[in-house]
Amino acid sequence: MNDNEKLAREVKAWRAKGGFTAESAAKVLGIPKRTFEGIEQGRGFPYPVLLRVAIESKTLSLQAMLEDSPPVEQRQRKTQREI
Repeated sequence: MNDNEKLAREVKAWRAKGGFTAESAAKVLGIPKRTFEGIEQGRGFPYPVLLRVAIESKTLSLQAMLEDSPPVEQRQRKTQREI
């Protein structure tokens, strides 16, 4: 099993444990849904260590993050305006 496959298994297990959809999990992590789906399919992620830290965090409150986090699209638009 390669690193991307290991990461995919970890992310799938994390999402299943939390009972979240791919869309809500992506929102919590601040990444697009398609990127999240790619990670789960074993296509990898440029920052696997950061992703592992996020999913292994004992203080990560998924529900709180979902409620407090603006949609990815809003963050992307804000970032584009700042450039």
